[in-house]
Parts: sequence; structure tokens; C-alpha cells
Amino acid sequence: MNAPVMEADRVTCPEARNRVRTALEPLCAKLPPAQAERLRQDACLVTSELVTNAMLHGGGIEDFHAYLDGKVLTVRVRDHSTKPPTPLPRAPGSGGGYGWLIIRRLSTHLDIQLEAHGKTVTADFDPELMPV
Repeated sequence: MNAPVMEADRVTCPEARNRVRTALEPLCAKLPPAQAERLRQDACLVTSELVTNAMLHGGGIEDFHAYLDGKVLTVRVRDHSTKPPTPLPRAPGSGGGYGWLIIRRLSTHLDIQLEAHGKTVTADFDPELMPV
């Protein structure tokens, strides 16, 4: 495994997305432009959702990592909540409740590790497994 390209203990959504874009640069340079753009958009959207969920529902961000391991981008967010993520009921007109569904739909692999003082959610993006 390669060393993490970008790390931060606590991060905002824009900072996290920038770190993801930077981590993706070597891989996206090798992909067809449309596939590279789709990968960037999906990874940045999921990153925003993971960071936002940690802030709103997880008691804040404990740790953030984004790194490239060969052809797979890994985004990892650790928060302070020991509760697993669950989809929220969506009320008409509320505009919310889609984050966890988006994360599950766009990542090619998802892992949740519950720990004594929080949880770590890891989302992988493998362009070979992403829908066209």
C-alpha cells in the first residue's frame, strides 16, 4: 500500500474535497477524460457526505484520510459516535436524508468499523468497478 497522499486530523468539506482531488490526480491522468471526471465527482460528493455526516451525526471529525493505493482511492473518516450510520427518514420538502444512500450508491466498497470511542467509515472508489 502506498503512503497516504493527504491526511488531516480535522477537516472541512472543501479541504477534504481538495485532498481527494489531489490524491486522485495520478490515477485520473491515466483514465479517459469522461471516466476521470465521473470518478472525481463521485469521490468528492461522497467525501462531502462523509464529512458532513461526521459533523452532524457523529460528534465531529476525529480523523480524515484520502489516499491512492494503485488504482483505488480510499477515503476514511473517523468520528466520535459509536452508532452505525443509518438512512434517515425523508420528509417531503425537507431536502435531507439522502447522504447515506448516496455514499452507499457511489462508492465501490464501504466499510464501517465501530470502535470504543467512535467509528471509522471507509469508502473505496475503484474505476474498474464503477458503473459506466
